[in-house]
Amino acid sequence: MLKAARSYEEACRTFRWRVPALYNLAFDVCDRQTMAGADGHRTALTVEAADGSVERVTFHMLRLLSNRLANVLAGRGIAPGDRVLISFAPSIEAVIAILAVLKMGAVAVPVPTGLGDVPLGWRLTDSGARAAVVAQSVAARLQAARSGAPALEVVLTADESAPGPDELWHSLSAAADSFAPEVTQADAPAFLFYPQDGMGKPAGVLHAHRVLPGNLPAVEFALGFFPQSGDIFWTPAEWMSFETLVWGLLPSWHHGVTVVATPDTDPARQLALIGRHGVRAAWIPPAHLRRLTAIGDATPSPSLRALASGPQPLDAALRQRAATRFATPVNEIWGSVLTGATTANNEAVMERLEGSPGRAAPGVTVEAVDNAGHPLPAGERGMLAAAPGAYGSCLGGWTGQGWVSCALPSGWQPDGDIGTRDLDGYLWPEATPAEDGTAVIDDLPVALAEVEAALIWHPGINAAAVAIMPNGDLKAFVVLAPGHSGDVELARRLQDFVATRRGRHEVPRRIEFVDSLPSGPDGIDRGSLINRPLRVDAPDPEERWG
Repeated sequence: MLKAARSYEEACRTFRWRVPALYNLAFDVCDRQTMAGADGHRTALTVEAADGSVERVTFHMLRLLSNRLANVLAGRGIAPGDRVLISFAPSIEAVIAILAVLKMGAVAVPVPTGLGDVPLGWRLTDSGARAAVVAQSVAARLQAARSGAPALEVVLTADESAPGPDELWHSLSAAADSFAPEVTQADAPAFLFYPQDGMGKPAGVLHAHRVLPGNLPAVEFALGFFPQSGDIFWTPAEWMSFETLVWGLLPSWHHGVTVVATPDTDPARQLALIGRHGVRAAWIPPAHLRRLTAIGDATPSPSLRALASGPQPLDAALRQRAATRFATPVNEIWGSVLTGATTANNEAVMERLEGSPGRAAPGVTVEAVDNAGHPLPAGERGMLAAAPGAYGSCLGGWTGQGWVSCALPSGWQPDGDIGTRDLDGYLWPEATPAEDGTAVIDDLPVALAEVEAALIWHPGINAAAVAIMPNGDLKAFVVLAPGHSGDVELARRLQDFVATRRGRHEVPRRIEFVDSLPSGPDGIDRGSLINRPLRVDAPDPEERWG
């Protein structure tokens, strides 16, 4: 969609939107790749398992498998407009589930596999999902959360060890591989996204099929006028997130580019995978960049043609480490689930200014606006918002029964940040401080009170407090119930309990058993907990922090 250019101005001048009124996202990224002379036997997905085995899946295979799943769901009564919850790690199952739901004209509800049964249950209930297609690792939590989701009728689980009518692959083996994709309007609902974190009871954000073409300009610009000949794409990010799907996977398949996938989260092995599979383009969020650049220099560093990050800001030190490790500058993609990707930089054709994610992507208009949605002069502080009618913006917020517009009266769509636009068009979003009582773990917010509530739910615990240690980790201080003794085994069980109930990223790294919790004027005195004397008797040096 975006033509290669020698400057930002040329890229904007030569850009034209081409979004048809009738547009089905799944047909675009899958079926179209096998038709009209296209080579459907090109590799769409390369999956490397934890044991090192590799499976390559062509566009033709994705088409047939997603057709089969669409037939299975339709045969069980799932219809256009119904919500279908999907939760998988990077895998072929994740891809065919997304494609099948979109082909049907139903609405995909992607949910990260690491969320516990409480946030998972909220997403089930609020979305009104009638079906769920999930990994084996998610199935138990789904069943625990199912009691509060009366609309849920169909559950398919990928568990080949237990074949049956509710096992995904067993169901696919008996289904027809021919399915005519629903002819959808570009504005028809396609995705219902919830935040990656598990905090509270968040509203979902509904996006249409046009979300993909609407986000392409920023993605293509930041990835060096993606795609280029020989490009292969990879990201270590959570596949069931808005950014990964819309800024990485779907743009790649729209262009017929191979995506490399692995469930392995070890940074050293991920670096080796990049080199082994010839990855040339990647979107790596800041939290993952920090892990990948923290590895010692003895680990081989693969070279990339193009590297993008965001939407969280990059500090100068991390940017330099990443550029050195991957032998290419780090460009940023910026935006939110409300507006989509609106802003990007590309060091090859424009100046990068530290602290700014760049300028509005070609074809996109972003301004600072006042409360009524009127654009402000350059340099004046306001809500950063996308212009009315932006293809990448959401349809609206989900209410549990339908959606309502979250745009301003003027039609401008805020992205949730405050900032300014300067005379050269650079955006300057302001950093949003963490709310009181919250921590930021891997760029995701965590409510301390919710982690404490999860710990107290355990029958062996009378009281709990969670504090943020100086290094940014979470540490829990727990008071045992009568008849229970604190030891390493119980601490591990408590961590597993929090992971199951809340989510992996909310698990306290360390747990200390105490006789009581100090009180302060506003409740628990977490400062006193952080400043407890060193535990010189602790077996692990890290545990000596009290």
